[in-house]
Parts: sequence; C-alpha cells; structure tokens
Amino acid sequence: MSIFTRRSADRLASLLILFMSFIAILSGAGSGVPEWIGGVAAWGAVALMWPGLDHRQRQVACLLIGIGVAALVWSGLHSGQWPWTGVLTKNIALLGMLAGVSFLQLLGLGEAGASPRGPGALWRTIAGVHAFGAVINLSAVFIMGDRMGGGKAPSIAQLNALTRGFLGAALWSPFFAATAVALTYAPGATLAEVAAAGIPLALVLIVLAARDLLRDPALGRDFVGYPMRPAALWVPVLLALIVISGHWLLPSWSTLAVITFAAPLMAVAVLVVRSGVVEGCTQMARHVVRRLPAMRGEMSLFLAAAVFATGLDALIASSGGWLPMTHVGAAQAAMVLAGMIFLCVLGIHAVISITTVAAWLAPLNPDPVLMAVVYVQCWAIGLAASPMSGIHLALQGRYGVSGGAMARGNVRYSLQAYVAAVVVLFMVAWWRGL
Repeated sequence: MSIFTRRSADRLASLLILFMSFIAILSGAGSGVPEWIGGVAAWGAVALMWPGLDHRQRQVACLLIGIGVAALVWSGLHSGQWPWTGVLTKNIALLGMLAGVSFLQLLGLGEAGASPRGPGALWRTIAGVHAFGAVINLSAVFIMGDRMGGGKAPSIAQLNALTRGFLGAALWSPFFAATAVALTYAPGATLAEVAAAGIPLALVLIVLAARDLLRDPALGRDFVGYPMRPAALWVPVLLALIVISGHWLLPSWSTLAVITFAAPLMAVAVLVVRSGVVEGCTQMARHVVRRLPAMRGEMSLFLAAAVFATGLDALIASSGGWLPMTHVGAAQAAMVLAGMIFLCVLGIHAVISITTVAAWLAPLNPDPVLMAVVYVQCWAIGLAASPMSGIHLALQGRYGVSGGAMARGNVRYSLQAYVAAVVVLFMVAWWRGL
C-alpha cells in the first residue's frame, strides 16, 4: 500500500472510529439506536488499519478470531442457534470510551512535575487509581499510565500496580459494570449490601497489591509512580465530577456513554480557552487524523476478543447443566469463585462466567447477597490473573506489553486476594445466616 493510500485509509478509519463513538454514546444513552451499527463501523476501521498492525498483534487477533469462530460454528451445528450478533456489539461501548478518552492527551498531563519514586509513590499510585478508577473507570488507568511511562510504555510492575488498584474498585463502585452485572444476576441483592462486603475487602486488596510488589526491595526503591498532587490531578478530578454530574442529570445514560461524551467535550473546552477557537479546533482535528488511527492495536484486540467471547458464550450455553451440590453456603461459594477465577485465567470473561453460574445455580435458589459478592470478587480478582481480560487487552494494545506477562505478574497477588475473598464469603454467610 502506497504512503498516499495508507494516509487515506487512516483518515477514513479515523472517521469510522468517530462514528463508532457517536453510536456508542447514542446506544449508551438509551436512544434505541442499534449498537451493531457501531460494530460495523469499528470492523471497517480495523480492516483499513490492518496493514499497520505489527506481527504479534496480527497473530493474537487471528488466534482469538479463529477460536471464537470455531466455537461458534461447533455450538451452532449442535444447538441450531447462531448468536453471532455479539461479534458486532461486544466491546463497542468500551472502544468508544477509549476513543473519547484519547482526547485528554491534548491537555498536557506531562506538566505535573517530576514523578515520585519509592514505596510511598507505589502506595499513592495504587490508592489513587482505585479512587479515580471507581468513578471514571478504565480512563483513570490510561491517564495515569501515560504519565507514569514518561512517553514510553510503563513497566510490568507499574501496569500491575494500576491493574490491581483499578480492579479492586469492582468490589463496591456503583459506576463499575461489575456491580451492575452482579445486581442483575443476583436479584434481591442491593448495592448497599454488596458495598458493605466489598469495601473492607477492597482496602485489604490495596494492602496486598502494594506489599506483594514491595517484596522486591529494588522494585520498591525504583518504582516511578503517578504524582498524586492537586496540580497533576485536575483532569481526573474534573472528569470524575462530570461523570458524577452526568449520572445525576442523565440517569438513563451508562457510565461509559457519559465518559465517551464528556472527555472530548472537556478537551475541546480547555483547548479553546487555552489557545483560542482556531488553534483549539486545529489541535482537535489533528488528533482525530493522527491519534485515532493509532488505536489500531486496541481496536483489533477488542474486536477479536468480541469474536472469541461470542463463540465461548455460545459454546457454554449449548452444553448441558450439572449440579454437584445441593445448596450454596460459604464453602460452596468459595469453590464456585475458584472455578470462575480459573475460567478467567483460561480467557473466559467474568461476564460469561457470571451469567453461566447464575443460570447453573438458579435451581438451588442461592442467597442473592452471597452470590452478588462472589460475582464482584470474580471480576476484581479473576481479571487481574487473566491474560485475556479487557484491561490487559487494552494495556497490551496501547503500550505493546504482553498481556500474558502482566497476568503472570499478578498470579501471586491473585492467590493472596482469593484467600482474603474466601474469608469475606464466610463472614457474609454468617451475616446472612447460611
């Protein structure tokens, strides 16, 4: 492909990504616009950007697509059901958010001063990404990761610190998809009950996350963290306020839709005030043309993962049910959690595990609060150990770091977190009289 043709393809891809983000906003706003339209645009953008992918990205994408298609075909031939629409709808909201958050790079996060080093920087970074990630979700990881990398890819230790702190917020945050999924598939549980069990465990996981990384004295001494100072935090603070206000003013909108809409709007407002209308709009247009096509890694991985997840979901749904227990208490919940985390490690997303377990155990009428706690624990712990989790795919696509390497770095932490989670499950069972 000639340089001229490549540039033209990238420009068309950037317009398709913008359109995909627009559809993601409309869909998340409950407008009734079909999300698959955004999926078609996303796949079109990836097709145009495919020649720009490196060899490893192509291999991973082809492997995921191949497994997903094989699973979808096998289940379809045996069940007669072909739920292929997930190929066009899964991860579109997340990809829209990634595109929207990319505009925050124009606001100059690197002007916050020297990055802190040492154990204190590690503790503040984990606590900071936990607090801000609980509100603005994955965008907090990217804002902090870009700053910590200093123009380069962050280290595995830095990314693991961000991943652990961020995922811990799934235990209690009402802005997390994990909480919404848990309450949906454990009808009868309330947010207050889930948070009552989740917040103490989240605090424990923050401690475990930092202490595990500090086992290496050299790593603790040389760790470069995020400058958790007011001058450096105005962007995530402002975005957090916007997201909170958006939830209050637009309760029907999803969190991802609010962020996808708010991030570029905030960026253009700041640029116009800082540089004027003409220069601000010029910077925005330049970002669309140059930066959005650079999302080819994230786009290809997430869309390939959508095919993978759709195929596995169909495969699991077509299998028969089996109940090895007669009731669900703390011990049984601990075993179910272990199995769900293991499935996450194999690459099956927590959402699939949750929906499958909910349907599988429904005849036993398990306690809804206990099961909701299991579900958010699976999300917080299992995704940290999964090379195919959404956060690891996003970080792999953005920074070119191996998802498997990040997941392996979290194995010891995940085992410790699982032990703490089991203790909480026994406490919840005692509280619920099980």
